[in-house]
Amino acid sequence: MSDPRPSISGQFCRRQFTLGLACTIGGMGVGVAPTPAHAVLDTLKPLSMPSPKTPFLNDRGEEVSLNHWHGTPLLVNFWATWCPPCVHELPSLMRLHHLFAPNGIKVLLISVDRKGRDKALPFLSDLKIKGPELGFDVDNHLAKALKLRALPTTWCVRADGMISAQITGEAVWDDPKVIAKIKPYLEG
Repeated sequence: MSDPRPSISGQFCRRQFTLGLACTIGGMGVGVAPTPAHAVLDTLKPLSMPSPKTPFLNDRGEEVSLNHWHGTPLLVNFWATWCPPCVHELPSLMRLHHLFAPNGIKVLLISVDRKGRDKALPFLSDLKIKGPELGFDVDNHLAKALKLRALPTTWCVRADGMISAQITGEAVWDDPKVIAKIKPYLEG
């Protein structure tokens, strides 16, 4: 008798489980009182590395890389529709986009959903998320190049293309304390 369950590669299954577990435990705080909106910034890790040239798709299905935004400071957030903390922070990322846009800073949301645009675009539309730049890393090539370990994870990329910081976990991105902490890493 054959196994009725669909076959999934071991590598994907382990990766999906690890990201899901990190997302659930890191985002929900299992039995812990909620943390302040800016507490996630304790995970802020200063960096100094060039943006990888690894391609991903934009919202029109065109292949781009982070260099596409060279000359523009960029807050890059990796998320997925199946990640509760990722979904929870999307409205604050949209509000941050509207706060940052007049200063020439962009917010880029990169979905790692396996069904890419077909899954993420209707999902974002249902949530009424509009404004931020959108990307889709279906095969996780960019995620691997950046050594993504958990969702959500966000990178600050300066206008010169240098990645200056990494933040792991959910945040209320339009909170004034969060903005004060990340802005120097975007403008530096």
